[in-house]
Amino acid sequence: MSDLKYEDPKPSKLPIVTLATRVTTLVALAVSLGLLKSISVTYKVGPFSETFNYDDVGTYRYAFFGMVTGFCYTLLQVPFALYFFFKKKRFNNDAFLMFEFYADKICLILLATVVGSVYGATVETKKYVDGIDGFEGGYDADDYHLKMTAFFLMIYISAAFLLVGFLCSIVLSIVSSRSLANKS
Repeated sequence: MSDLKYEDPKPSKLPIVTLATRVTTLVALAVSLGLLKSISVTYKVGPFSETFNYDDVGTYRYAFFGMVTGFCYTLLQVPFALYFFFKKKRFNNDAFLMFEFYADKICLILLATVVGSVYGATVETKKYVDGIDGFEGGYDADDYHLKMTAFFLMIYISAAFLLVGFLCSIVLSIVSSRSLANKS
């Protein structure tokens, strides 16, 4: 009998994973929102100046509000992730677990559509921009192409942070599914 060795069970990594992914999602969405909101270019067409920003493309407006929604939901969930991290137990309230389960799925779907729409709109808008050789009145499009290329680069950077938030949202969706399954 003295040969048997008892080892303490290893603590679960789930609380730290939950907190880390919630915080990473929050930061990634905040950076993406900040970049998207601040991107603006002014290009010259002959003697005239035009400004172009995210608000000029409907898909980017949709993306902005989708990111705000995802950010707010994630911000709402951070205190619960902190509770789980410090207490090492989840709320065992069935209503809360169901809310978290469905809300994580809705947030995941929303962020998936936002990521896809941002990448799709950027590719299509860039094709359109690249097809412009000049403007009425014989004005060339060199400054336009230069500034719009910078605009699209910043959109892609914003979308990359959005993609990180989406990938973290996948992990959180799996965690909430697991929590609900373990409760049942």
